[in-house]
Amino acid sequence: MTAYPGPETLSLLSAADRDTVHTALIEAARRDALTPIDLLKDKRWILAGKIKREQPVDEEELGWIVCSLRERADRTEREGMVMNPIFDRAIADKVAEIKQAREQVMFEMIQARYKENAARGERTA
Repeated sequence: MTAYPGPETLSLLSAADRDTVHTALIEAARRDALTPIDLLKDKRWILAGKIKREQPVDEEELGWIVCSLRERADRTEREGMVMNPIFDRAIADKVAEIKQAREQVMFEMIQARYKENAARGERTA
């Protein structure tokens, strides 16, 4: 997968939203890990560290964030909580929009490059 060439877009989220994302990823990783070693190798645990350090994430990782937040919202809703699922889904929607916008930018860049190559090929022919 091609990496997004622009600035880090998770900076669009508030600090509280990024903390919620971090917590959801940690909870998911802890729930699925059988041993401490499994926990350290878990992709969500690693991603939570990247979020905390404000490092760039790719589109696949954005998908993991959305999935983890929606799973957490479903689980807390089953437990009878009212506000947490609403906030988690709202953040998941924001991250999904960011992911979609980044993919659109990459698509447009690739499309422009192919149009440029086609135009260059027509001039040389």
